[in-house]
Amino acid sequence: MQTGLVSASTATAAPTTSATTTPSNTLDSNSFLQLLVTQLKNQDPTSASAQDPNAMIQQLTSFSSLQQAQQTNTLLTGLQSSLTGMSQTQAAGLIGTTVQVSGSQFNLSSGAASMNLNLSSAANVNLTVTNAAGQLVSILPQGNLNAGSNTLTWNGKDANGNQLPDGTYQVGVSAKNANGGSVSFTSSMGVVVTGVSTQNGVVTLSSGSNTYPLSSVLQINA
Repeated sequence: MQTGLVSASTATAAPTTSATTTPSNTLDSNSFLQLLVTQLKNQDPTSASAQDPNAMIQQLTSFSSLQQAQQTNTLLTGLQSSLTGMSQTQAAGLIGTTVQVSGSQFNLSSGAASMNLNLSSAANVNLTVTNAAGQLVSILPQGNLNAGSNTLTWNGKDANGNQLPDGTYQVGVSAKNANGGSVSFTSSMGVVVTGVSTQNGVVTLSSGSNTYPLSSVLQINA
């Protein structure tokens, strides 16, 4: 089967209009089928290549593959939307509960804040606390802590003993062993879930003015 483009002698001139269109860079199933029909209409029936059944089968196979790929993409998009909706519905049940989320923060409220530090081995720990503007407000030596889970607290006072306003403060953690080597750790904090939303397809939990992805939840407290 001859698959060349229609020759200039067989094409008719299209009427000129003032409107302009932007050509598409993609070939959907309808365009593929129209191209195949145009090729069949304009091939030379006396040509031996026009009677090649293998060429026809190859083009029909390509058309079928294109349709299946488009249907698969549509199904995957719908599945993703369904899963996001299900996750958001399930997460709504967390509103009002306290969950542990990964991160290094002190959520100061009424002069009290805490976070959890899980050490891979015993270490000497120091904390640095910074405010929303990135300014250092306090340095908190924790001394030697055991391996495993440790609860760290802060009374919300700066280095001069002044009480700081409620809010979220970032915490830097330094954990060293007896030889001065770094000790690996994970950190988390408890937050009360006040709302659930979806941002760019990601389910997020709200706690006051802070938001956390649902994937960051490590534990749900009863």
